[in-house]
Amino acid sequence: MSNAVKEKIAEMKDWLVETRRTLHMNPELGFEEVETAKLVAGYLDKFGLRVRTGMARTGVIGLLEGSKPGRTVAIRADMDALPMEEANQVPYCSKAKGKMHACGHDAHVTILLGVARLFSSLSQEVQGNIKWIFQPAEEGGGGGRVLTEEGVLEDPKVDAIFGAHLFPDLQIGKVGIHEKEGLAATDRFVIKMIGRGAHGAYPHLSRDPIAAVGHLITQIHTIVSRSISPLDSAVITIGKVSGGTAFNIIPDEAEILGTVRSLTPQVRQELKSRMEQATRGVAESFGMDSAFDFQYGYPALVNDPEMSRLIATACAKGIGKENVEFIRPSMGGEDFSYYLQKVPGSFFRLGCRNEAKGIVHPFHSSRFDIDEEVLPFGVEMFARIIDEYLGLKLF
Repeated sequence: MSNAVKEKIAEMKDWLVETRRTLHMNPELGFEEVETAKLVAGYLDKFGLRVRTGMARTGVIGLLEGSKPGRTVAIRADMDALPMEEANQVPYCSKAKGKMHACGHDAHVTILLGVARLFSSLSQEVQGNIKWIFQPAEEGGGGGRVLTEEGVLEDPKVDAIFGAHLFPDLQIGKVGIHEKEGLAATDRFVIKMIGRGAHGAYPHLSRDPIAAVGHLITQIHTIVSRSISPLDSAVITIGKVSGGTAFNIIPDEAEILGTVRSLTPQVRQELKSRMEQATRGVAESFGMDSAFDFQYGYPALVNDPEMSRLIATACAKGIGKENVEFIRPSMGGEDFSYYLQKVPGSFFRLGCRNEAKGIVHPFHSSRFDIDEEVLPFGVEMFARIIDEYLGLKLF
């Protein structure tokens, strides 16, 4: 049946491209994916799946119940776009001012719709259940957390979950797999130094928070290099420094904002405690007060190694072992991590880079685009993973 399945996927290529371009032209931000959700729900209904809408406001869930009982496997796509202007001069350029699918979520949705179309024609071959999760608000809104809290992994209970992200660092036709740790925890911090203002000509009358912040910045930047093992991964980035109103005034307060990235709970806690300690120490040495606010973001994404190896086996059967790569973790973040805290699964990468077509720009670039050959490719890889997990022997 292998050739028959591959032919079904090949036949839907034009529809996949058209669907992706429709989504690309009409991007919607997190928890605002109303029209996207309508499009998704419409197709799932057309394909004969059981459809549920309204979870996490704009989420759409599809369920295919196989002809025979078995395990339940879930696959997930994120639907939201980014608040940025597209710079690409293409016929399918974003029509929404200040909004763009610059992270490939339009392709993720399209690929999962393709998987739904494929399996709707193979439902008699399915043993077990397949659940589709179309999730809102991955880009900072935590839609994955909301969906897990609302019970998306129940009714029926999900036994394993898989998700994918396009990867512009990987050539088209290749699959990248994180065996265990895949993406980092995405925490942020706000630190205030609270001193006493004065005229710039009389610094001895002040408690200068800007001077204190300068010292704190250098201390913070040594935490990773001197407090974290070189064999662990960690990032502290200060993205904003603010304070003062004029050239000749020492302000009362100064503030720094930044992000902290880590792959393990131990490193995450160590970074937080060392930053808090440094903040208190610098403030005390300058004779002033401080405020330290550490805000936990998405947890680190940790794949189940067995599920990662299943992906490698399944994909290699279609594209050869030479096109399946185990890759290093990224210090970016992903709220797919919330699903993986509940059930075994794995989050993998679909190569979408093609220098010959000029497809070279990174995520969150105003010129990000994809090689649309990744659409049928992604459908096949997901189908092979589902086939391998449920033991269907479709290929």
